[in-house]
Amino acid sequence: MPYTPRTRPISLAELDIVRDLALQIWPKCHHNLIPPDHMDEMLTSQFDLDVLEQDMTESGHIYWVVSIGQTDVGFAAAHMEDGRVWITKLYVLSDYRGLGLGKILIQAVQDYFLPAHAMSVCVHKVQEAAVDFCLHHGFNIDREVPVSIGAYGFTDYLMHKDLRN
Repeated sequence: MPYTPRTRPISLAELDIVRDLALQIWPKCHHNLIPPDHMDEMLTSQFDLDVLEQDMTESGHIYWVVSIGQTDVGFAAAHMEDGRVWITKLYVLSDYRGLGLGKILIQAVQDYFLPAHAMSVCVHKVQEAAVDFCLHHGFNIDREVPVSIGAYGFTDYLMHKDLRN
């Protein structure tokens, strides 16, 4: 399938793209962690338009969308803190995984925040595909950290990547 992926930072007015993608992606990625009867609550707590807008306006997060042709197929969010880039969200529709789109999103984040010295991401420990993806793209596991989302507790890997190479 020929394609030309394109990434771009999005504006507040375009946050519905992120929400719509999250509604498709997030339940499939987290079905083994969140019971189905609580999925809507979790999606609202993470991806309600007001929450996403607050991320951008109050927390300094930048959102990117990756598209193939006219179809938006994934997104990332990140912010800078003390010279370190924190990727807080990185998702691609399952039908488009394996095409290098996650890598393209990471590069867009890195390019935007130059000259950051490091990049970090927290990944649910049990999400083996996500952990493997990060390891493959130069991140190393630093340590395990407890995380709470709503009433649910998880263990994440805090992963770092040195950008000074």
